[in-house]
Amino acid sequence: MLNNLICKLIPLMYLALATAGCGKKIAETSNQQFLQIENQELPSTYIVRLDGSIESRKNYLMPLPAQFEIPDRLRIKSGSTLNKVVEISYDVNEFDNDDFQFKCSYVASVNSNEMILKNCVDYDGDDFGDISAQQFSLRSNDIIQLRFTGASSTDLVVEAIYSMNWI
Repeated sequence: MLNNLICKLIPLMYLALATAGCGKKIAETSNQQFLQIENQELPSTYIVRLDGSIESRKNYLMPLPAQFEIPDRLRIKSGSTLNKVVEISYDVNEFDNDDFQFKCSYVASVNSNEMILKNCVDYDGDDFGDISAQQFSLRSNDIIQLRFTGASSTDLVVEAIYSMNWI
C-alpha cells in the first residue's frame, strides 16, 4: 500500500518541480527580451497619424534629433477629403499651438487615397516655394503637430510617412 502511494507521488513531485523551474526561466527570458528592445535603434520610417473621430489635433514629440524631407502626400486610411485641409506644423510651442517654425498644408487629390502638398510657409506666412529634396531638421523633444482645418473631419484618418535620418 505504501509502495503504491510512493509510486503515485514521485511523478507528481517531479512534475511540480519541473513546472516551478520552467516558470523561473520564462521570467528571466522576458527580462532579457525587454533589454534587447530598449537598446534598439529607431526605424528610419516614422509615421504620424491623425484620426478625426478621436481628435482634430495631435502632437508628436521627436524622440531624437533628425533630418528629413517633407512628405509630398498624406495617405488616407479612411474617410472623405472633401473640403478638408490637413496642416502639419513643425517645432510647435507646446504652450501655444499657433507658435511654430513652419507648417505645410495638404489638400484633396484626384486620388481618394491621398492628400497632396499645397504649400509650406514659415511663421510669418512667407511661402517656402519648391521644397522637393530639401532636408529639414528637428531637435529632440521638438513637436510635430497635425491638425484638421476646413470642414468637419470626424471620419478622416490620415498618415504622414517620413524617412528619418536620426542624428
